[in-house]
Amino acid sequence: MTVTAENQTIMLEPGERQVIEEFITEHGGDAQEFATADGRGLPAPVNGIFRAVLRAIKEDLPISVSTLPREVTTTTAASMLGMSRPTLMKHVREGRIAAHKVGSHHRLLSRDVLAYRDALKQERLQAVFDVMDFDDEVKNEN
Repeated sequence: MTVTAENQTIMLEPGERQVIEEFITEHGGDAQEFATADGRGLPAPVNGIFRAVLRAIKEDLPISVSTLPREVTTTTAASMLGMSRPTLMKHVREGRIAAHKVGSHHRLLSRDVLAYRDALKQERLQAVFDVMDFDDEVKNEN
């Protein structure tokens, strides 16, 4: 298994993967909290990342750790959101997502794009629940 982080590929030997799998199994299938060398606990979000990485290693899934730039182009933002660039620009014009201009080009903050992606996901989920509720209402009327 390979792990890629900061443009550096780390190869895990089968024995290393086995040690991680045993570590997870010994801790009830999931490590609950990691700590620094001096015993201070890590913040919950960081612990969640480590747990996810360990689970992926145990399940022999590929892992890639990377960072996003502070700002992204409209093409990159559209890709992150799973929509076309023209649709993204429509959302920008409507004020649904913030963007600013650098010269003649629009740029978006990565954190805004990720927050918008979460909001869109929540909207879609709510739409599914609304359809389910409507379906229940129609069934109850008949």
